Amino acid sequence: MPARPVTGFVAAILAIVVAVGVYLAVAKSRQENAARAAESTDAVLALERLDAAVREAESSHRGYLLVRGPAELARHERAVAAIRVELASLTQRASREPQRRAPTDALVGRVDAALAAMAEERRAHDAALLTGASWHPTTDPHLLDDMEHARGELVALEVGALEQRERAWSGKTALGDAVFLVANLALAAVLLLAARSVRQALRAHEERERERRVALEVQARILGIVGHDLRTPLSAIEAGATLLSQRTLPPAEARTLARILSSSRRMARMIGDLLDFTRVRDAGGIPLAPRAMDLREVCRPVVDEAALRHGPDAVALSLDGNLSGAWDPDRLQQAIANLVSNALQYQPAGTPVRLRAAGEADAVRVEVENDGPPIPPEATRAIFEPFRRGDVRQAGADGLGLGLFIVRTIVEAHGGRVDVASGPGRPTRFTVRLPRTGGLRPAVYSAGAR
Repeated sequence: MPARPVTGFVAAILAIVVAVGVYLAVAKSRQENAARAAESTDAVLALERLDAAVREAESSHRGYLLVRGPAELARHERAVAAIRVELASLTQRASREPQRRAPTDALVGRVDAALAAMAEERRAHDAALLTGASWHPTTDPHLLDDMEHARGELVALEVGALEQRERAWSGKTALGDAVFLVANLALAAVLLLAARSVRQALRAHEERERERRVALEVQARILGIVGHDLRTPLSAIEAGATLLSQRTLPPAEARTLARILSSSRRMARMIGDLLDFTRVRDAGGIPLAPRAMDLREVCRPVVDEAALRHGPDAVALSLDGNLSGAWDPDRLQQAIANLVSNALQYQPAGTPVRLRAAGEADAVRVEVENDGPPIPPEATRAIFEPFRRGDVRQAGADGLGLGLFIVRTIVEAHGGRVDVASGPGRPTRFTVRLPRTGGLRPAVYSAGAR
């Protein structure tokens, strides 16, 4: 081989070696930046969840002062527990990064002050009721504003860190692209196909990174909407409607109030589905609290709720055999209610949805059946995927397309399985099989799961 081509080939190989070395260095830097960006993103999401929990605590606190109901107090205590979890996460992060310590301590102090003020206001309210003394609200209205200001400082700090890492990341990506361009030109005559494959792989990698960043931004916005712009006013509507429902009203007004309560609870369920989806995607799963129970205590409340919304004959319930096992009753009720609600959307007027639960040797089988239009075969393959509304029957459906995804996630977290069967001339049937004991595992999202 002539000396000039050999020299060019060697130079091209050396250029590729240098390019690979630079690429590996850039890839390592990308991983480090991605890890730091993930920490900042998690911190922003934790701050959004903290804001939602504080608003929930304040809403339930006001609801308790209005109706003095144990349900509102329990809701307040759950919100306080969620606040403590998020504060612990933020404090742990601040302990590793000194520049975040001061704003984090300020935020913790303001949240603690707001919670303490709420607790003192409830004690004064309860004492006044016992003694008959007059009572006036004592909570400083600026406490939550101070907390929001402190939270905003932390959010701005995290967002600034994300933007700075993004700029550094883009510069190193450009450097990697330039090095690979030189390598491709040097090896164009000898390794054209290999260079083209490298370029395609690099473009695909960059596209995945771009899509991931967009997805993180969308999720952060969704959390902000759900946590602040929807839950707070919805809680106020539900609290006010609950208070009014304790009065004796004319029939027409009572029906209107019932519709308000039903609609607000339906919206709360939709928001709950969206937050559950976020937990599965970002937090690793939906938490379960299994205990020994009988499936009757789950099925009957589902039927009662359907009767309130759709009439006393909306759902026909059949319970047979031993229905005991170790499950999370709240999550199973959520899953079965989603299946029943989905079936009611397509059930012809005048005929009930059929809900059946039957005991088997080592498991319990739950079936939800309706006589609506059949589901096309191509839609059944993706019907349990999030935001997939491939069913042609979905034209008038209300919801986010997350109900059946949540059903599958909850059932599989219990070690069970959910299937659907539908076709011309036969009813559409969703079948859930739950092992009585064991099989519990985290409810982890998998885009390819079936």
